[in-house]
Amino acid sequence: MNRKNTILKSTLLATSVVTISAVTNVTVHADDMASKTQSQNTPEKQIAKKQDNNNQQLSALKQQQSNSENEAAKQNADKLTELQENNAEKIKILDQQLQNQKQVAQQTTNDQLAAKTNTVRQSEQSQAVAENDAYQSQVAAQTKANDQAIVNQQRANDQELADAAKHIVTPEQKQSQIDSVTKGTQQALDQAKSDHDATTNKLNDQLTNDLKQNTQQEQTAKSDLKQPNQADNQKQLDDAQNAVNKAQSENNDAQNALTNAKNTLNASQSALTQAQDAQKDHVVNTINLPAGYIDAWKEYVNTKEKNDWLVTESTYPDVFKKLNALDKQAFQNNVEYHSNPIAAKIPVVLNDNGTLSRDDTIKATQFAVSLINPIREAIGVTPYKITNASIDVAQDVANEYRKDNWNTWDHAHDGDALDRVANAWGTDLVGESWAGDSWFGGFGHVYTNLTLDDLYHGIYESILNLLFNDSTQGYGHATNLLGVRAANSDLPVAGDNLGVSFEYGKGMKSTTWGQTNVGGFHFNSISDASSKNVQRLVKEGYVVDAADPNSKVNQAGYRDEIAIPDRDNLQKQIADLQAKVNENQSQVDQLTKTANTASQTLNDAKTKLANLQKSITDAGNNYQQQLAAINTKYSDQAAKLKADHDAKIKAENDAYQAKVDQLNSDLQTKINAIKAQPENTDQLKAQLDQKLAQVKQDGQHKLDQLKQAHKARLQKIHQDAEDTLAAYKANLDKDAQAKITKAQADHDASVKALNDNYTQLKNQLDAQQAKLVSDDETQYNALATKFNSELAALKDRVLPKPADHQTTQNKQVVAGNTDTVALDNSGKTTVVLPRVTSDINGEKPESVKFLPQTGNEKNSFAIIALGAFTAMFGMNLVSRKRKF
Repeated sequence: MNRKNTILKSTLLATSVVTISAVTNVTVHADDMASKTQSQNTPEKQIAKKQDNNNQQLSALKQQQSNSENEAAKQNADKLTELQENNAEKIKILDQQLQNQKQVAQQTTNDQLAAKTNTVRQSEQSQAVAENDAYQSQVAAQTKANDQAIVNQQRANDQELADAAKHIVTPEQKQSQIDSVTKGTQQALDQAKSDHDATTNKLNDQLTNDLKQNTQQEQTAKSDLKQPNQADNQKQLDDAQNAVNKAQSENNDAQNALTNAKNTLNASQSALTQAQDAQKDHVVNTINLPAGYIDAWKEYVNTKEKNDWLVTESTYPDVFKKLNALDKQAFQNNVEYHSNPIAAKIPVVLNDNGTLSRDDTIKATQFAVSLINPIREAIGVTPYKITNASIDVAQDVANEYRKDNWNTWDHAHDGDALDRVANAWGTDLVGESWAGDSWFGGFGHVYTNLTLDDLYHGIYESILNLLFNDSTQGYGHATNLLGVRAANSDLPVAGDNLGVSFEYGKGMKSTTWGQTNVGGFHFNSISDASSKNVQRLVKEGYVVDAADPNSKVNQAGYRDEIAIPDRDNLQKQIADLQAKVNENQSQVDQLTKTANTASQTLNDAKTKLANLQKSITDAGNNYQQQLAAINTKYSDQAAKLKADHDAKIKAENDAYQAKVDQLNSDLQTKINAIKAQPENTDQLKAQLDQKLAQVKQDGQHKLDQLKQAHKARLQKIHQDAEDTLAAYKANLDKDAQAKITKAQADHDASVKALNDNYTQLKNQLDAQQAKLVSDDETQYNALATKFNSELAALKDRVLPKPADHQTTQNKQVVAGNTDTVALDNSGKTTVVLPRVTSDINGEKPESVKFLPQTGNEKNSFAIIALGAFTAMFGMNLVSRKRKF
């Protein structure tokens, strides 16, 4: 068996073991397979035989226990079935008994109600007979009384007719009587009118006096109420407000001074941090120039034509030839970027739009300036400075490129974006050299998990290409970065203050180069108002925006310089910056105390003003509340006086009118009586006949009343009987329902007892069955444990012991394969997989790691990438503006 087959077989066997049993403590071995002895009584077969015997005995025991458990379960089921059937018969008998009890209760109720109904109806009939008898007696008595009243009225009528002469009155006598009663009534009416007017006048006078007294009391109360002095209050408020205004002004001055001091402190601390970071990141990357390189550029500066800014083969053939020859050597001299292990741990922050954060923009610019300035100084050009304005301008350019969704790889510089930024900052132009990114994000432009070291590397490679791979561009990038354009120029050239930013378009693809997420580094520069070139142009009369003190680039804060780490003097710079931070901190502490005092003074003044305002407002509100209370009190009193007066007037008017009505009514009654007196015998007889008819009518009315009362009493007798029967039936129904309810409860209790008996038996049998199963399991486990112990002892006895230098695990052979299973000291079985330590050919496999290309290969790739910024060094030039 060769090695490859051994590995395959071991792996397959190990897999089969994993699928059969639980696996823990998986280990890997690389043991070579050895030939196995094929004797008939090997240790493996002894173990296998013992295992088979154990399994047979355990299986027989399990079958015996299963049969016993099944038989017990069947007997239990039979007992439960028998009890359930008996309970069903008993419940059927209980149901029939309950139905019989319900029928007996209902029949008893019906019988008692029938007997009670018979008794009540007999009583009702007896009462009705007695009522009829009483009614007949009443009718007979009333009829007799009516007849007697008619006889009496007839006798009276006959007597009055006999004395007719005494009751007859002439019309003249009637008129005399009417005049007499009318005169008396008029006299009474006149007296009532006089009394009424006197009472009304007295009530009116009383009201007038009461209202006058009420008004006087109101005026006195208002006079006693002290009104706030508005002029005095206003003066106090003005004084307090002036104090607040003064304190506010002083507080604003203190806070502004403190804010400015804090800003200065923050700037100092930032500069210190940057210097300290630069010290930490102090891994030297310099550009080593070949001999003759500086001299070539000095020659260009000394011979360049006015306002020229390119080096081409046609315009400067000697310089062009020298630089073109030096480029390759310059690349070879600087082939290696020195990685910074500290910077490699610092992540770079890219904004959501693919631009670099401000802090990282500063670091990128500081690194770029540290590489470029030594070359500028060697040529004799003023070195770059970094200001807040140059950093912000660089960031603005990157943001504008993104707003325009500009693809620089395919379309060169975004001139409109550069113009917008220049106009916004009030400078003549923003210079730009641009290098496409093929180092920072890698060839695939993947901008994730990048570090500061990646950023430095990208800038390093960009500068090499912009300086030493620029011959096809007339060295336009090089003249920009090295600042040699300003020589012999009467145009503003942006090469004094530098800012280096980065941006890329998410998903943006270069159709020329076929890459996605393309972007690059922007080396943006602006003019400095204090530079020699700008000062010379101003002196010669040119209008230079960068020199205008009102331009944004020249405003306080923006002109402040950002430290450029000095690799030879970092420690002194850090000490100077620390001293400045300490000085600024002391000033902040002092101004904080001043600001706190001013703030407390302001708070006190505001509190005093607020308290005064509240006091004046409370006093005014209190005065108005008291004034309103006085108005309400006396207004209510006046209303009550009027209401009382009106009530008395109404009562007087009502009494007077009632008296007048009564006098007139009495007069009319008297006149009607006078007019009703008979003037002859016929009228007298008619009046007497009317009296007789009235007597008869009154008698009949009394008989009708007796009849109505009789009917009502008969109805009540019947209704009483009905009410008695209804109440009796309700009691019977209640008693019957109580009996039925009790019978139902007894029935349900009996049924529950039967069911409980069944449940109790079932629980008892289930417990017996569970105990039987538990006992069987205990017996089985005990036997299995005994067999496992015997098996382990057999393994210890027959299996070979491991050597001292081997692992402490004892191998357990499975299916004759010693590479498959091992038994540790605790007795746990673990899978042993074969370890592959070499490939099929016996060679150790190696990981393949792709490293960045360096040297000429890197330069070749850089040359390809350089096409992304071909012709991208163009400048926005300003018109020559001459003052006259």
